[in-house]
Formats: sequence, C-alpha cells, structure tokens
Amino acid sequence: MQLSRNQIQLFSLIAVSMLAHVTMGGGRITASLFMLKHNNSQLLAGLAYSAYSVLPVLLSLAMGKWIDRVGARYVMRVSQALMIVGLAAPAVVPDAWVVMVTSTICGLGFASYLLAANVAVSLMPFETHGERVGMLGWLAMGNSVAAVGGPAIAGLMIDWSGFRAAYLALALIVAASLVVSFCVDVPGGAGAPRKDKANDGHSVVRMVFSDPALLRIYLLAMGISVSFDCFSFMTPVLGHERGFSATTIGMIMSAFAVGSFAVRALLPLLSRHMTEWQMLTSAYGILATGFLLLPFAHNSYVHASIGFFLGFAAGAGQPNILSLIYRAMPPEKAGEGAGLRSAMGNTMGLTAPSAFGAVSGMFGAVPVFIGVGGIACVAAWQSHLGGLLSRLGGSPAKPG
Repeated sequence: MQLSRNQIQLFSLIAVSMLAHVTMGGGRITASLFMLKHNNSQLLAGLAYSAYSVLPVLLSLAMGKWIDRVGARYVMRVSQALMIVGLAAPAVVPDAWVVMVTSTICGLGFASYLLAANVAVSLMPFETHGERVGMLGWLAMGNSVAAVGGPAIAGLMIDWSGFRAAYLALALIVAASLVVSFCVDVPGGAGAPRKDKANDGHSVVRMVFSDPALLRIYLLAMGISVSFDCFSFMTPVLGHERGFSATTIGMIMSAFAVGSFAVRALLPLLSRHMTEWQMLTSAYGILATGFLLLPFAHNSYVHASIGFFLGFAAGAGQPNILSLIYRAMPPEKAGEGAGLRSAMGNTMGLTAPSAFGAVSGMFGAVPVFIGVGGIACVAAWQSHLGGLLSRLGGSPAKPG
C-alpha cells in the first residue's frame, strides 16, 4: 500500500509529537514530586503543576497569531527549543524557584507546539472535511500514547537516579524530537498571506462574539474541556467517598483514557459516515447519559465501564471542534482561531477544578456530576441545532 503525502507528513508529525509530548506529562509530575520531596509542600506542588497552564491562558491568542504569521513548522521548532531549556535548567540547578519558573516555560513551549501541530494538520490539502477530522484524531491519539509514557519515564528515572537525571532524560527526548523534525517531512510551512488588514489582537475575538453561530462552536469546545476536567478531577473524589482503593480509582481513570484512545483511532472511519455536528451531538448525548448515571454506579466495574464510554465521547470532541473552527475561519486566521479555543479551554482547566472542589466540599461529589451532565444535555441540543443550521446555510458556523 502506497501512502499519500498527507499520510507521510501526518505520521512524521505524530512521531515528532510523541517525543515532544513527554514534557507535559513527565515534566508536570517531576515538578510536583520535586516540590513534595524537597519542600514538603503540597501547595508548592500544586503551583508547580498549575504553572504549566498559566502562560497558555494568557498567550494562546498571541501564539495563534504568531503561527499565522511565520508558519506552524517554525513555531513547533522554537517551542521544542523552549521545552529543552525548561527541562534542562533544573537538571543543572535543582532549586525550587528554578523548577517553578521553568515549569511555566515548559508549559508555554508545549502549548505553542501543540497549537502549531494542530494548525499544521488542519491546513493540509484534504479532499473532504471528514479526512481532516480523522487526521486530527490520529494526531491526538499519538499524543495520548505519549501522555502515558511521559510520567512512566519520569517516575522510573526519579526512582533510579534522582530528579536531575529525570529532567535530563526528558530534555534529551525533546531534543531528539527536534532533531527528528529536520529529518522527516513535517507539515506546516510559511504562514498564510493576510487577505485583510484586520490584524489587531481582538479581531478573532470580535468575530466570534459577534456571531452567535460561531460562538456556539467555542462554547461547545469549553463543554468538552469541562467534561475532561470533571472526570479527571472528580473521579478520585467520588471514589474516595465510596471507599474505592487507589488501584481501583486508577483502573477507572485508565478506562477513560482507553476510551479516548479508541475513538481517536476510529475517527477516520467514523468521519466517513458522520459529520462533525453529528459526532458532537452523539458525543454530548453519551456524556450527558454517563455523567447522570455515575452517581448511581456504586460498583467499581460499572463505574469503569461508564468511564470508558465517557472517554470515548470526550475523545471525539476536540478533533471535531478543531475541524469546525478551521472550516469557519479564513486560512490566514486559522492559528488565531485555534489560539482562542486553546485560551478558553485552558481557562476552564484553571477554574473548573476549583469550582468542582468547592461544590463537592459542601455537598459531595454527586451534585457536580449531575450538574455537568445537565450541561452536556444542553450541549447535545446545541450541537444538533448547529448541524441543522449548517445544513440550511451551507457553512459550519453560519446559518446563512
């Protein structure tokens, strides 16, 4: 079987991205454990973990504009260099302040890399919109594999040789990804030429918030982020309330990850038979059902089964959302449009867990799952409405 140029470029990008992706999972766990080990502070551990999300919240829109201006490939390589610096510095100077500062650097590097990689795939010359969804799904699938490998590598290195060795190993892996990027056919050349002079930083923001149909896509993207955060943050809380062991809670979390991986592997097939809106409607329907059933799932195996289907639904969300955004945005604003989605998603990642924790602290975990299930019900209805308007107007965002 002869591979197309799109497939060759995608597989090359997946290989590079899997190597680069270790900085998120491996770097976060290493920073948190460093703070616990050297400072015995859960507060500092939490801050080090959250530091990876601070700059992406503030700068995602600017990063998107940068990608539009210079091209995705250049941004990916600069981002890899940032990650290498951020991981190598604590290996040279293993100090709490160094770890905190470099965590923010690594977070910025990873976020800009991931944003550029998604833009690079989205702007490939696809014959159908479904093909774009499938390729974005495969890119996310590769990142899911790396997200599991990063913490495992970091944990092994910390136990065997200490924190310096762990940081050095992670830096070398990202360095390998940078070297490989020069040896394979990675997509993402020069930025698309600007067709207008609307280059101010708020142009895409105004475009989105002045168009209810386009705003719907971004709000649905935030719903996917809330679903991920709810399951990831609240499952240990609910499991603790019900007396589940740590091993059992880990099994439930793994079931969610397996479901997310499975749907991304199947997205090329699913996208041939369903539009983005149809997949989003189905995904939110499954999310609503799953979250509303979780309070009644007292058996750990039932909880894990529901977790698998929740992961399956949530994993389908991001590639379809990205495809809709890239279809709705002009090519010269693809990065900026994706950057706004990233900023909104990272904002939810910073704020939603705190809200979940506050509610569960007062009323328990069950009301949180019911509330998110209700949000998913509304999102399913909005996804169905978006599909209807898209068919009437012939646009992914505008009703006509």
